[in-house]
Amino acid sequence: MGKRPAPRQIAGVLANLLQLFDRRATREDYDRAFVREVRPVVPRVARSRRSERVLVAGWALIALKCWGVWWLLNHFENRIHLSAWWINGPTLTAAALVTLVYLRRA
Repeated sequence: MGKRPAPRQIAGVLANLLQLFDRRATREDYDRAFVREVRPVVPRVARSRRSERVLVAGWALIALKCWGVWWLLNHFENRIHLSAWWINGPTLTAAALVTLVYLRRA
């Protein structure tokens, strides 16, 4: 099974254990025990020129689509007596959200 520890070894271990529990905590112990501040280092990713071009092209297509919907609803007779905002509104909201997420990520 193995060697049994000598009584002196057991006494030494118990003395060290009692000293650990009996020790008075100092200010330095508290300073070492707790984390005061954490600053994660997040590398900044450069914005992609290609992504910005895609965003600009997307906004141009959205503007063209919004103008087309407005023109169609005003040019032809239809049963819709509201403006085109109920069609263009969700498109503009989604595009603005995507653009905001892209701009705030970096």
